[in-house]
Parts: sequence; C-alpha cells; structure tokens
Amino acid sequence: MQGASALQNILDKHPDPTLRVLVVWEPVIPTDVARPTSGTLGRLHDPRVAQYWDGERSLSREMVRAVRADPARYHFEREMPEDFVVWDVVALFPPGTVWESDPPVPTYYGGPVVEVMDALREALENRPAVARALGDPETERP
Repeated sequence: MQGASALQNILDKHPDPTLRVLVVWEPVIPTDVARPTSGTLGRLHDPRVAQYWDGERSLSREMVRAVRADPARYHFEREMPEDFVVWDVVALFPPGTVWESDPPVPTYYGGPVVEVMDALREALENRPAVARALGDPETERP
C-alpha cells in the first residue's frame, strides 16, 4: 500500500492529462485474501487511475509467459523460478501503446514500487522524448 501512496504523490506532481494509469491488484501474500478495500483503493484517487482486481493473477501469468518466450524482446536477463509472480512493479509505456498478442515492451520497468519512484518520476519527465524516439504519432505533431 505504500507503493500506491507513493504513486499518488507522483501523480499529484505530474498533471499531464494524457497520462493513464492502470493499477492491477492481485493476491500475493497470505493477507491478500480478497479485493482491496475502499480505503486501499482510495490511496490512488487521481481520475487518471483505473484500478482492477486480478484474483487469478492472469496478468502476471501472461507477462511471465511472454518474457519466458522471448526474454531478449523484454530485455530480461535473469532466470525466473517456476512460480514467479509479477507484482509490486511499475511499467511505463509510450502514448498510444496497444497490447496485441503479447504484452508491449515498457520504456521503463522497475520495483518494488515504493523504491523506484525517483526513477519513475524521471521516466515520466522524459516521456515525450521517449515517445518521439519510438515514433509515436501523438507526439510527432508540430
């Protein structure tokens, strides 16, 4: 939950109205027995945030599957244990990114969330330049 509060702090200081944030909550530790409470969800009150509950950890499984299938594409260089779970991470994608058959490759990825807020802040500040470099038409307009 500290990560959610830290992320809200960044959103408070980064007013870009085009930014969209998807937060996926999933059961990972023994106390994660149900959906997050309204108090937990309320830590992220920014209108650009959409929050989801993934009780089956489907998103994590799909991300692990894609990375295992093509680790070079995702710039992933370490072994993942069989029971690896993607959690407590932040991933930043250029504007206009679409998830097709495999998850898109993030321009920034890190965690635990509360420990990577400075890096995320920097990645957000450089977001338009990153999007231009990746050929995003939304940022290439004069």
